[in-house]
Amino acid sequence: MKPIKRLGERYPLRRVLITGATSGLGEALALQFAAAGFRIGVASRNPAKVAATCERVRAAGGEPLALTLDVTQVEDFEIVARQVEQAWGGLDILVNNAGILTSGKLLETGLEEWQQSLETDLWGVIHGCRLLLPLLVRAGRGHLVNVASAAGLLGGPDIASYGVAKAGVVSLSESLAVELAGQNIDVTVSCPTVFRSHLMDPEGHDTRLMTGVTAEGLKRDMDSTGYGSEDIARSLIRAMARRRMYDLPQRDARLQWWLSRTFPETYRSLALYLYRHRLWIFRTDS
Repeated sequence: MKPIKRLGERYPLRRVLITGATSGLGEALALQFAAAGFRIGVASRNPAKVAATCERVRAAGGEPLALTLDVTQVEDFEIVARQVEQAWGGLDILVNNAGILTSGKLLETGLEEWQQSLETDLWGVIHGCRLLLPLLVRAGRGHLVNVASAAGLLGGPDIASYGVAKAGVVSLSESLAVELAGQNIDVTVSCPTVFRSHLMDPEGHDTRLMTGVTAEGLKRDMDSTGYGSEDIARSLIRAMARRRMYDLPQRDARLQWWLSRTFPETYRSLALYLYRHRLWIFRTDS
C-alpha cells in the first residue's frame, strides 16, 4: 500500500495544513497530498502566492483552503485556527514547515539575524503547535510534522543561529512525541541535509542573513544535489505512514548522525579538521 494511501485511510477526512506551503518542500507536500485527494490548508504570508499554489493544488486533485499566515505573528495563527475550524470542523495533519536560513560567525552575527531566525524557525513552530494542535486533540487523533534540519542534530560552524533554532524544533518534537502519545497523535520531525529548494531566497529577509564559508558551500551543494523538494516530501510521507519519529531522508544525514552519536569526539575532530582546511562543504573554491 502506498504510504499516502495509508495516511488517507488513517485520516478519512483528509485534512492537512501546511505552513510555508507556496514553495519548496511545503509546496511539494501540498501537491503530493492533493494528488491523493486531501484537503490542503495552503498557509503562507504572501496572498498572491497562496492563490497560485491553491490553483496548483486544485489542478492536482486536492481541495485547497487559502490561508494567509505569517508564522511570526500569534494573531495570524489564531485567525487561521478559526478559519480551519469553520471550514473543516477540525484538522488531521499539521505540518510546521515555514523557515528561513541564516548563517555567519557568532561574533559577526547581529541580534537582528538571531531574532529573525528564532522568530521564524523556532517560534513559528512553537506558535503552530500551541494554537493549532488543539484541533488535532479535539479530533481524537492526528499527526504533527515539524520540519527541522540535519543542522538541528549535528550543529556546525558559521550556522549557529540556524542550528540553534532547528535544534529547538527537534527537542520540541521529542517532547511532544511523548506528551501526545496518549492522545493518539503521532509526531515526526524532518531533518534533511541539502536539497533543491527556495530556502536561500532573500525574499522577506530584512538583513544580510547568509554569510560565511558554510553558506557558500550550502548554496553550491544546493545547485548540484540530486535531491529535490519532491524527494524529501516523499520520504517524509513514508515516515509519517510508518509512524516514525525521525525522518533523515538522505544517506549523508543518516551517516553523520550515526557517527556523531556513536563517536561524538571523533565526529567533532573530523568537522574541525575539514573546517580548518576548507575541505568538503567548507571549501572556498568555486
